[in-house]
Amino acid sequence: MPEELTDADVELLDQAFAEVWGLGVRVAECETDAVWFRGLLAGLLNSTLREYQHLKLGLRMSTALLAWACRNLLELNIYVQYVLKSEANARRFAGERLADGVDIFDSFKAWAARNDPSLVTPAVDAALNSLIELKAQEESAPGRALSTRYVSAEVGLADEYANMNKVCLKLIRPTAFSVLAGDDEGELALLRPVLFRSGAGHGLEILQAVRQHLDAITGFDSPQRR
Repeated sequence: MPEELTDADVELLDQAFAEVWGLGVRVAECETDAVWFRGLLAGLLNSTLREYQHLKLGLRMSTALLAWACRNLLELNIYVQYVLKSEANARRFAGERLADGVDIFDSFKAWAARNDPSLVTPAVDAALNSLIELKAQEESAPGRALSTRYVSAEVGLADEYANMNKVCLKLIRPTAFSVLAGDDEGELALLRPVLFRSGAGHGLEILQAVRQHLDAITGFDSPQRR
């Protein structure tokens, strides 16, 4: 582990992220009519915990994995701030689920068709068709997909997204610099403590934002920030 980041530092962050887990339990146990919003918050918190584990693994083993997790935590923070801003925002983000699912399975089918069509099992076809049907039922009119760049500007994180996204995209790809850096990753290892702290910081901002939101409302009947 880099000298700039001690075991004690990571242990303190572990304790803080244990609160994210506790917050997730609080969300899951809340009785509410807004089940969709409860599911959305639970999903965002679970994703935050998962990316923190990836962040820790990257700190020990891989700058590329660390950068990937850091970028994911930044994007999660952007979307958490966005969905807590208004019910309309929350519903718009949740509404992306089916479109994203269709894109994933459709892209997989296109790739498999060129490599091994047998990979497209009946179950894969059924999953895609189900998503397409649900999407057609829920959409009253086609909407423009959410842009992370656009959303980052709405929540005051445009500069952070523009700069950190550029750094992380360079680090997660096998560039000539990273390929030739060697097993110890050379100078790239110098970036690990900063990336870890940055990613963890976005995770803690998620914790603070969700906790403040829950403290300010009774149930989830109207997910509006105070």
